Amino acid sequence: MKKFFMLSNEEIKRSFKLYLSILTMLVIVELTSVVYQVLHYQSKLEDLMKKERLTEMEAVDQLNGPLTFGDATNYFKYMIAIGIMFTILYAFQIWYRDWYGESKYIYRLLMLPGKRITILLSKLTTVLVFVCGFMGIQWITILLSRRLYEWLLPEHLQAASKIIGESAALNMLYTFNVIDTFVILALALFVITMVFLFVLTERSYQKGKALLTIAKDVALLIVPFIALRYLFDLTSILVPNQQVFVYLSFILIYFVYISWKCVRLLNHKVSI
Repeated sequence: MKKFFMLSNEEIKRSFKLYLSILTMLVIVELTSVVYQVLHYQSKLEDLMKKERLTEMEAVDQLNGPLTFGDATNYFKYMIAIGIMFTILYAFQIWYRDWYGESKYIYRLLMLPGKRITILLSKLTTVLVFVCGFMGIQWITILLSRRLYEWLLPEHLQAASKIIGESAALNMLYTFNVIDTFVILALALFVITMVFLFVLTERSYQKGKALLTIAKDVALLIVPFIALRYLFDLTSILVPNQQVFVYLSFILIYFVYISWKCVRLLNHKVSI
């Protein structure tokens, strides 16, 4: 346990400045985008009133109604996409940086006493901590954005809406719901573990064999999913809720498989 906390702390310290810089940039862009959307809407409203000699409410109707909070936060979906991309890239980078450079940090890690699974868990924990931090900052940002929206825009020009338009996936991020948060973290854990498996496979075999092994592992995920979908569409043996249970069971089994394989590769294939 001491080794786990030591390695996790070291991993977080090594990446904290980069993480904080990217997170700060995303927050600044998101808040700035809300200010821009509100001011741009007001500018279009004033121009329309002057050019067409309309009343304010007539101009609002011409612009398809008041500015919704969903419209004001329209750029957030791009920032979230950037955050997801950064997380996936970081999951690759947290391993590959240890193999490069003069010191070859990975050799020091592999020679540490104790089980190698601790190395895997510390890196996985670090990425998940950053995911949790990103989600927490996004929650704070959306609350600040709401205040900005209400402060900058007169009340009669505001309109209630979902946070990010009609995107169910993005709105799930901002529900502050424990179940939704758990689902997001579970999905993040699955994707990060897949990335770790790809890295460890590439580091364990020659390029040709590594690519074939990765392709086989991806096929083990995709092919059964397609087969199940075809079976459920072709027959009516299960109701929708039961189908969801089957899908989730398969994902859980696959997650156990890739986790086991990551540990196996780290213990028996990756060497110094």
